[in-house]
Amino acid sequence: MELLIVLLVASGLALVCFNALLADGQLVGRMAERWRQRQERERALDLIRHDLVQGDDVLTDPRLAEHRCSMSKRQPVLVVATKAGPITYAIGPPPSSIWAGRVLMRCGPAFTKAGVWSRKSFLSRVLVDGLQPPETPWRQCPMAGGVEVGNSFALPLSVCMEPATGLATVRISQGQEDSTASAVVGLHRLTVADSVQGKTGD
Repeated sequence: MELLIVLLVASGLALVCFNALLADGQLVGRMAERWRQRQERERALDLIRHDLVQGDDVLTDPRLAEHRCSMSKRQPVLVVATKAGPITYAIGPPPSSIWAGRVLMRCGPAFTKAGVWSRKSFLSRVLVDGLQPPETPWRQCPMAGGVEVGNSFALPLSVCMEPATGLATVRISQGQEDSTASAVVGLHRLTVADSVQGKTGD
């Protein structure tokens, strides 16, 4: 009888420990998934910042743009005009079942080994998956004088631009988690103009 009681108590303790370990494992798994998603959003925003700075303009109505890749029922949200051709960021269904839910795709010039755009090769690739609309959509642009680009405030990719300065702010959302970045479109032209003006002044 005593042995049976000991076995029951030990089984109960083992079950409690197992449930605790299982809960810890699930928590660690969720934290790892959030960290992975955050890294993907940051990498995508770094690429968007690069395209904005090196681009010439942002189209406030992406529907009017001519895209170099098939949209396949995806919605173009951010289109950056460049001398190499338009760069389109679109959201929509994934190209294959390996991706989780809606994706953010970039259609634009590929990069050469030197890290610059190739004028000969355009690629379409997934940057972020598992997109969800933001829990708190923007009601207005985060900066004064900004205008909404492409009716995007309720979308997983939200874009706002200040026409007077060329400052664009972009937010990528996966529901409760989101990341935001800003860049000035066409900044390379200002830098070149400043350097030329400086040489002329000398």
